[in-house]
Amino acid sequence: MIRKLLVAAAFGLAAGVSALPVQAQTTLDFASWQLEEPGNADWWKAVIAAFEAENPDIKIGQTYIPFADYLTQLTIRFASNRAPALLQISEQNYGAYAAQGWLAGLDDHIKGTDIETGWASAQKDLTWDGETRGVIVSNSSLMLFYNEKLLADAGVAVPTSFAEYQTAVAAMTKPDSGVFGLSAVTTEHPTVAEDLHRYIGYAGTSVIKDGKYNLTSPEVIAAVETYRNVVGKNAPLGNNSAVARQLFVDGKTAFLVDGPWVWSWLEKATPEMRPNLHMVRTPWDPPQAPGGITLHIAEGLDEATEAAAWKFVQFATKPEWQREYLIITGQPSGRASSVLTAEDVEKYPHLQLISETSAAGVPLFPTNQAVRAYFNEYSAILRATALKVLTTADPVDKILADAQAELERAVPLN
Repeated sequence: MIRKLLVAAAFGLAAGVSALPVQAQTTLDFASWQLEEPGNADWWKAVIAAFEAENPDIKIGQTYIPFADYLTQLTIRFASNRAPALLQISEQNYGAYAAQGWLAGLDDHIKGTDIETGWASAQKDLTWDGETRGVIVSNSSLMLFYNEKLLADAGVAVPTSFAEYQTAVAAMTKPDSGVFGLSAVTTEHPTVAEDLHRYIGYAGTSVIKDGKYNLTSPEVIAAVETYRNVVGKNAPLGNNSAVARQLFVDGKTAFLVDGPWVWSWLEKATPEMRPNLHMVRTPWDPPQAPGGITLHIAEGLDEATEAAAWKFVQFATKPEWQREYLIITGQPSGRASSVLTAEDVEKYPHLQLISETSAAGVPLFPTNQAVRAYFNEYSAILRATALKVLTTADPVDKILADAQAELERAVPLN
């Protein structure tokens, strides 16, 4: 009899346990190329772990895709209805996905939050067809790096204007001694198109003006002539961005214009070289922002999944996590105001400089919707244009006229 009671009690307990509500868990697939990158990976993994600890009902599934394959793999996943719920994109490439209707509108989520009022000005450029389609996590502006010893030995002062910069770069170039005035990308590489835009911007003009391509204007032609003279005559040819940075770190070049992430490269310099390498705000305004890192939610999620995804976006963009992002990666956050404490500024003065410069930055690339939708085609044409300028003796006006005709065919603005 006792045995029957025990069995019945055990059965009743089991039935009672099984009847207890089980908390459902939502899994959000998050795609990123930074999940294995030193610095960036440390931050993402810390954010994800903290978010999951605070939200045990939500799990972030991490999908790492190497940057070289990232855009292709994302496109395949969207086209085959296997899109990640959350995804990271570089700002200049997001338009290709927004144009396909693949990125969820976020205005209802953003309304009333500090993202609406306290974000860097570049946030407004994430609007597509009248709706915000992402949130900027990082917004970097270009900085000027210089080798103090090389300049001092040559009797050249740190430039305080773009005109002085051009003079200083030329004065530092001594190929017979193995020293060049400038580190720059001078081979088939995405950054070479960026450099062309830089010099057009330095001249106070732009690739697009009044809704039309502007490459054949006298102002742009003169700016690209300057690019040919400054980069083509003072930077070693055939270098990608990694080689260009390493040449500067090794003391082979006097100047480098690059993103604030190069600060981590300076730390790799020899103990003898490191004290000579410095970073300052570019001594010409405004600072140029080549494009930040953006966070998006895929279109078409059910209401509960989208709410969970937005919860993660909000968590990752909290001031405390944006501060950690700046400290860990050396890249400024998407917020307009500084996220650093007074103690941080004293300990990391270079981070304060990076933050202030990024807050004043303006987009380097056109924000025209057609260009953003077909940015790969657009940048490929200008990449080929830049290489013709650097590696041939063809007249610049002819090179630019050909490029404009090709852009008008491949990426019409109307």
